[in-house]
Amino acid sequence: MIRRDCCQVIDQIKAKVPEERKMFLQDLDEVRKDAAYKAPEETIQWERLQRCLLSEIFPPNEEWEIEIWSIFSTVPVEKIKEDLKKAKREE
Repeated sequence: MIRRDCCQVIDQIKAKVPEERKMFLQDLDEVRKDAAYKAPEETIQWERLQRCLLSEIFPPNEEWEIEIWSIFSTVPVEKIKEDLKKAKREE
């Protein structure tokens, strides 16, 4: 399994966030700042990033939100869309 760099993932995520979501971008900056000082094998930065995403864009409704979850999870966008449709049908 290839180890991913949390700071790089956060940078990719930030590139998808609309400018008007200033608080979300600030939260991501804080997570990134903390992640920059953690050893790569630590998982706390990933947990903080996950909590940030869950509080801001879950469930994902817009295309950019789905793209962010794809970046975070490495699950293809189309698979996430299929799973969301399936979950809505089961409600």
